Amino acid sequence: MRQVLTIAALAVLTATLAAAETLLERAKRDDIAFVEKNDAEMAAAMRRARETLPDFLKLARAPRPKTRGFAVKVAVVQNDDVEYFWIAPFQQGKAGFTGEINNAPQLVKNVKLGQRITFQENEIVDWLYDDGGRMMGNYTACVLLKREPKQEAEAFMKHLGLRCDP
Repeated sequence: MRQVLTIAALAVLTATLAAAETLLERAKRDDIAFVEKNDAEMAAAMRRARETLPDFLKLARAPRPKTRGFAVKVAVVQNDDVEYFWIAPFQQGKAGFTGEINNAPQLVKNVKLGQRITFQENEIVDWLYDDGGRMMGNYTACVLLKREPKQEAEAFMKHLGLRCDP
């Protein structure tokens, strides 16, 4: 089973492109990163996101001043392929969540950019929002950034206001 992970603020990274291209350039193109299905670091990042999800959802329902850009990440499966998408905007209802696919599909073809999908809370694997210029959450991006050259990762985090705590 192949698995694709989207990252960054509604953008994605890939480690398969030419070294001359910067991380920010790759993210602007909405590229993807292939991650092994049983990647321990990624699984830990997703667990951390799920553990903090209740507080995120509470804030998304009643945002503080200067908080915006709330998004969640969910998997879409097609046959043996899994691709993760940022969903923004999203709403919580009695039967679960609905929201719009915010990344262009690269691997799966059963969804498209802008399509509304329905999903459950237990399907959310990451979340993010902007808090006055600082990106909060996005734990899965931090895993991928650790695998990039330090200078590129630092520039990317500075650009987004993302801090990746150890």
